[in-house]
Amino acid sequence: MSAHAKESRDFRSYHAFLRAARNYMEGPLVGQMHDSYERACEQRGLTGERAPKDWRAAEAVLDDLPEFQLYNWAYRNLQRFKYHRPYLGIFALLESQRDRLVHELNESAVTASDQLRLNPDLTLPEYFRFVPFHQHTGGVAHDDLDGLAYEIGRRTTVPAHADPNGIYHILFDSLPERRYERVLDWGTGHGAALVTWQQRNPQSECHGVDLSAPCLKVAHQRALEHGFRFYLSQQDLEHLDYPDNHFDLVFFNFMLHELPPAHTPALLREVVRVLKPGGIFAGHEFHLRPGDPFQNVLQRSHAWTNNETYSTPWYDTPIETWAKQAGFSRTSITPFERLNRSVKRPGRAPINANHWNLYVFEK
Repeated sequence: MSAHAKESRDFRSYHAFLRAARNYMEGPLVGQMHDSYERACEQRGLTGERAPKDWRAAEAVLDDLPEFQLYNWAYRNLQRFKYHRPYLGIFALLESQRDRLVHELNESAVTASDQLRLNPDLTLPEYFRFVPFHQHTGGVAHDDLDGLAYEIGRRTTVPAHADPNGIYHILFDSLPERRYERVLDWGTGHGAALVTWQQRNPQSECHGVDLSAPCLKVAHQRALEHGFRFYLSQQDLEHLDYPDNHFDLVFFNFMLHELPPAHTPALLREVVRVLKPGGIFAGHEFHLRPGDPFQNVLQRSHAWTNNETYSTPWYDTPIETWAKQAGFSRTSITPFERLNRSVKRPGRAPINANHWNLYVFEK
């Protein structure tokens, strides 16, 4: 049993169209928007020393532009169409196969033993319980099929010809070269990153932790399909039940912007506790591009167009200071240029619509 939804040609074609529309939005539309932004600045006399210096000044110009309005409409609604479209949306696809999929996921979970530890009595933190991240209605921890919806949603974001796990390879390529005996995927979700890690590092003992039982069931199923033995558990990341000095590496993918700053220091302290001396906490995350007010406005707009509740507070989080206070001895934050997508213009400087950093903290 595979616990995979059967996708029709219409479903795949529809989502290919949505991906193409998103590529237009993040490419040519951003280029047109920047051209209109420069013209508007010139018309308002906002050039040279008077050019917008921060996101507030840039937003005052962008707000009036049809291209910016269309960009935000597309960012909001292409995601909504992906999940909620009748018959062709992800939720409709899964609902049409609910009984089979739930049965397959639960049957694997029942026989999992120490490979899948679920805690039905776990009280989910309010910051997680009430936020529909990425417009995933109800969040990813309440419906039996939430993990599958999250998995399909992630896969259908990248072009059909691209490796959906390529982003994990980019992260792992960037880590310090050493032998990692025991690793923890911090917020493992559907488990694709952990599968990718184990394929590259068969010697590692692989653990994954998440708040979402539906996601962990999918991660367990994918481990079985690959013949891997993962140790997955449903836990609050602020209160892990692992021993002190247990892991050589704790890695994450786009987790920091999903956490309210009030919880971040405690989360970092718990990571320090479970890491061995010299262990690494590493991952990639998006952020504001320094000195680029135009990009900063676009990046911030994603928070309210895509239900990224904690993104804008994340941009003001003194993460390096908090990491050192938590007990990390070394911290490194560098632009992750392999992920930073630019809109190229012949004979002109490229435009950046996003920005990513690589975070590597050592205990």
